[in-house]
Amino acid sequence: MIAHIVLLKWKPGVSEEQVLDAFSHARHIPNEVPGVQRISIGRHYGESKHGFTHAISVHLDDEHALENYMTHPARLEYLAQYLDPIEEERIEIDVPTTMTLRPDPRRNWEWGASVGMGPPLED
Repeated sequence: MIAHIVLLKWKPGVSEEQVLDAFSHARHIPNEVPGVQRISIGRHYGESKHGFTHAISVHLDDEHALENYMTHPARLEYLAQYLDPIEEERIEIDVPTTMTLRPDPRRNWEWGASVGMGPPLED
C-alpha cells in the first residue's frame, strides 16, 4: 500500500465552505481510478505558523496504482476545476507502508508492533 499525502494551504479569503465544497467533488475519484482504496480528507486541529490547514490522504494498492492515479484524467480534472483555483500552496509526498504499529491488547500501556518490534510477550 502507498499513501499519497497532500498538505494544502488556501489562498487568502478562501472560506471553509469553499474548501468543503471543493472536497465534496472528490467523491467520484475512488470509483473512477483503479487502485484507489480510499481517500481520507481532514482539517488540522490546531493553529500553526506554516498555514497548511487541510490534508488529503489517498491510499493506493501499489506503485502502479500511484502512477495511474497521478496521471488519471479524473484526478487532473478535479485538481484543475476545484483545488487549483483556491489553493495557494500544496505539498505532496508518497509514502509506502513499510511498518504498521498497532496496540497489542495483551500489553497494558505499551505498544505492540506488526513487524517484530519490542521484546516478545510471555504467555
